[in-house]
Amino acid sequence: MSSSLKKKESISGFGVVIHDMQRFATIANVLRKFGFGNIVRVIRDGAQFESSSELLNTFNDSSDDLAPKIRATIEELGTTYIKFGQMLSTRYDLLPPNFVKELEKLQDSSPKMDFETVEGILNDAYEDYHKVFETIEEDPIGAASIAQVHRAVLKNGDHVVVKIQRPGLLPLIRSDIDILNVIAKALDSNIEEISYFDLPALIAEFERSIIAELDFKNEMQNIEYFIEHYSDHQMIVFPTPYPDISRHNILVMRELLGQKITTVTPDTEKAHEMADAILNIAFDMVFKEGVFHADPHPGNVFAMPDGKIGLLDFGLVGKFSVQQRSEFTHLIMGVHFGDCRAIARILLSLGHPTKRVILKDLEAEISTILQKYYVTSLKKIDVAAFAAEFVAAGQKFAVQIPSEFTNAVRALINVEGIIQYLNPNLDIVKTLAQFAEKLFLGNVQSGNLMNVALRSGLSLSEFCSSAPSQITQIMQDLEHDGLSVRIPDNINNPMLNGLNSMTTRLCLSLMLIGLTIALALISGKHPVLFDIVFILDLLWCIVLVSWHIQLRTNRAKFRINPMLKRMKRRKKWF
Repeated sequence: MSSSLKKKESISGFGVVIHDMQRFATIANVLRKFGFGNIVRVIRDGAQFESSSELLNTFNDSSDDLAPKIRATIEELGTTYIKFGQMLSTRYDLLPPNFVKELEKLQDSSPKMDFETVEGILNDAYEDYHKVFETIEEDPIGAASIAQVHRAVLKNGDHVVVKIQRPGLLPLIRSDIDILNVIAKALDSNIEEISYFDLPALIAEFERSIIAELDFKNEMQNIEYFIEHYSDHQMIVFPTPYPDISRHNILVMRELLGQKITTVTPDTEKAHEMADAILNIAFDMVFKEGVFHADPHPGNVFAMPDGKIGLLDFGLVGKFSVQQRSEFTHLIMGVHFGDCRAIARILLSLGHPTKRVILKDLEAEISTILQKYYVTSLKKIDVAAFAAEFVAAGQKFAVQIPSEFTNAVRALINVEGIIQYLNPNLDIVKTLAQFAEKLFLGNVQSGNLMNVALRSGLSLSEFCSSAPSQITQIMQDLEHDGLSVRIPDNINNPMLNGLNSMTTRLCLSLMLIGLTIALALISGKHPVLFDIVFILDLLWCIVLVSWHIQLRTNRAKFRINPMLKRMKRRKKWF
């Protein structure tokens, strides 16, 4: 970025505060406009809701009415919140289906940048962009909230597309993320059930993703990775980047001339061949490499004139660890064989239980899901609904599902939609199970299974060697001092809190009375002593007031289940 653009986007420490205040004022006006004024009060004043009923006044719509209102609010708040809403639309493990469907309607579109601004950005990057580009079309072929794309021709005659980032995004997004963190903490401090969602961690994850998305070098590296690792897939092509003339805010790529995959005539030999190719590369991405295109919707999958398939938009890439790939493979095989016990254990291993889970109850829940979908042929299963049922089962038992898993499932759901269009008779679940079986057998033949067995044996050996000493320690504790039970320091006792609050008020009142008497006695005889006593008493009063405020802020969170019943929402959402 040139010095001129940096000057426009740089903000001093004082400027950051002013910018945040101005941005918060804008956000507050939008929230009030759509009826969320109580949230503004909590964020602005540090106030807390006194009861579920008070919070209910903020969300006084039914579930079906609330979802469109939230989407409209997000759209008016702009780029950062639209991106955040789009991320939430992939988290069907956190939100009810009608909210997910509503957030999926968020359009990542913005008014076009005028070509004068585009030329300024290009000249800042290349001094004179005419030295790099022979021509560049003034009208963009796409305009989104972060960037817009133009067709161009390089000096060597190559036809390319140029992705150009809008200027001035960094200060806005930084302010919005700061404010999102404040909102997350305010909601977390008021609502007990919201701790399951771990909003601060969700905001942190969003911050990492949007920062990566703002640096186009990351997307360029993603494309280069896929070109290197999938060159053996003859049916798949990628938009080759031009690293020498790309910048952190400009990405130059070879243009893929084709049409959306949905223009292909379905259920033909060509369509079946494309479906097989897409399914093969999707499986390799998720199960073999662990790095996959996380947003393969039909707009990012092109049918090329030569019969090949072009993949676009690598700004969002999901990643799986080796352990997660193994667990996901076993999950697919467990679904194929209908092994409820294996599925339950894998679900617990994939996720993070936030409370004690009774395994038999979880197995029974999964058995109910399998029976519901196994009534018909596997190839007729709605994979999206099937996956959502499993995620809902984890949510019901307070098992947090990692975002990597939900991203992979969402990618497979998108791929399933494309494949079902191209080849309606293809049995997705059965085909995935066959792939998983081949992968498992391949690991056995390559010796990977032996490595896993050795690592498992080492862990078992360590456990067996340490278990006797730990059991001995427990027996000694029982014999001598007994076992202690640790109670959290922040345990909430309404009676104790009320007594502390009353005692604090009494002490404060007595101190104020003593201060008045002392000042009256010494005011005329000892002016210096008067000043010292006055300062000490004032400091003591400040300590007492601070203590009282601390007791107030550490009070118990209230539950919103009664509120949810009044709104006739399902408890399992939370």
